[in-house]
Amino acid sequence: MRSIIYLAVSALAAVVAAQDNAFNVPKGGYEFEAGKPTSLSWEPTTDGTVSLRLQKGDGTSFTAGSGMVIVENIPNSGSYTFTPSAGLGPGSDYTIQIIDDENPENFNFTPAFSVDGTTGTATALPTATGTTTKSESSTGTATTSATTSGTATTLSTTTSTSASTTSSTASTTTTSAAETSATGEPTSAPDPNGAMSVKLPGSMLTAVLALMAFL
Repeated sequence: MRSIIYLAVSALAAVVAAQDNAFNVPKGGYEFEAGKPTSLSWEPTTDGTVSLRLQKGDGTSFTAGSGMVIVENIPNSGSYTFTPSAGLGPGSDYTIQIIDDENPENFNFTPAFSVDGTTGTATALPTATGTTTKSESSTGTATTSATTSGTATTLSTTTSTSASTTSSTASTTTTSAAETSATGEPTSAPDPNGAMSVKLPGSMLTAVLALMAFL
């Protein structure tokens, strides 16, 4: 009995979950044309981000990785503009799947539709990731490069500042040396009234004394 109740509750939960992010289908259904933007609208009932995939088939072959990525990890704002590619193949069994990124098992679909103006012949969709993800990856690389450039600028500025400080210190030292030299060797004008001392060699002084004694 408990197992039956558990299965019933699980089935009910699955049905309720399937109603999340339900598409607002216009009267007469969606009409898509290759190369023409078409606005999608849904009720955003889950938090976080969502992804959109284009699926083709009766639904029995859909898996978490099947179909073609339209856009990934976008805010669940309730709207997105989709432009079908002219390279899509013929068929009236296209559908757009919206997936809750936090719980990939929680998804919803648009009713089946066809795309007018296509020129492709493929009966299945490619599974390659859309260009939006690649563009975000390139942007991330550019940001890293900009960060590296900013670091280089900072290092250059720091080096320049240090060099300027060293030059200033050297200039201060030179000034101090000049002041010391001036203080150690003072100069003064000679006194005109002062006596002048005469220094004579010793031999000349002896000769003068001998001459005075003779006189």
